Amino acid sequence: MLKKFCVQNFKNFKDKLVLDFSKVRDYEYNQNLIKNNLINKLLIYGPNNSGKSNLGAAIMDITTHLTDNYRTDNLLYFYYLNGNCVDDVVKFEYTFFLDEKEIVYSYTKDHDMKLVSEELKEEGKIIFKYNYKNNKFDNFIEEAKTIDISKRTNKEMSVLKFIYNNTLYWPDNSSLKLLMEFVNGMLWFRSLRHNEFMGLMTTKENMNDFIINNNLLSQFEKFLKDCGQNYNLCEIRESGKKVIGVKYKNYEARFDMVASTGTHSLWLFFYWMNNIKKIFFVFLDEFDAFYHYELSTYILKYINNKSEFQSILTSHNTNLIDNELMRPDCYAMLKNGQIKSFSDRTNKTIRQAHNLEKMMLGGEFE
Repeated sequence: MLKKFCVQNFKNFKDKLVLDFSKVRDYEYNQNLIKNNLINKLLIYGPNNSGKSNLGAAIMDITTHLTDNYRTDNLLYFYYLNGNCVDDVVKFEYTFFLDEKEIVYSYTKDHDMKLVSEELKEEGKIIFKYNYKNNKFDNFIEEAKTIDISKRTNKEMSVLKFIYNNTLYWPDNSSLKLLMEFVNGMLWFRSLRHNEFMGLMTTKENMNDFIINNNLLSQFEKFLKDCGQNYNLCEIRESGKKVIGVKYKNYEARFDMVASTGTHSLWLFFYWMNNIKKIFFVFLDEFDAFYHYELSTYILKYINNKSEFQSILTSHNTNLIDNELMRPDCYAMLKNGQIKSFSDRTNKTIRQAHNLEKMMLGGEFE
């Protein structure tokens, strides 16, 4: 799991931003949102232009150089370095809790997203360090002590990634293996425009083919029905290819041509949740942008019941701020370049009976 994330000089985050999942309070309710004494489910609020999408891009930055996973072409990494910063590098630090070990991976990049330095710590001890400017290399990873990094044909390639890919054997409890497996299981997605995503897989997959080829049509129909969307789904052929269809009394139609924007968003959500065996961490941006309040509540509960992965969701829907759904340490406000949980934004003792939405709208968590 991700225990802590720090970033500085990235886009609108000029000052150091710290997101600490270990700041768990002693609430006795909704304990399913906590795992390994870390926050496993987090819902973030913030004004427009506060940086919620930028936060997702910052957290997912690690996947851009440690994996070969897909990244949708979008604007999230334009103007990468903060325009007002003093330093000429963006600073990242990830603290992971994996297999009962604390693993810290930190690195810096320049304005072109090129690595400047990398460092890996295991239980506070440096086991790897590389400086791209002077080629200074410290390597104490037992399985990779003899690796020759001069053989990298691409000098901009992550040295840590090169070491991992060119070492024959990694024990299951190796810090580097644990790190790489987690990072390969990180996913960011949203459906504000189309199926935008980063991470998890190396190529973009057709959602229609995925559902049909994996015999998930009946499950998809049930999921939509549970969400209040009643469709009689079927398979139809178009240009010799099977596609998801909707059966009406007088004819059959292509599902993607008759489904609403909100239903398309549910289709995308169902697709990713059925890749769940691969997911360790998911950032779902503006998750309920096209949903009615009741549907937003259903989807939030659905995600909160999935303990298999750690999740961060962003929303503007204050109706979801409810102790029946989550708890104050699992709600956070991103504002003025800083992020804090509701628990840390008030001096009041919050109890289960408190109306969190009313408190927020009243400015209690400002």
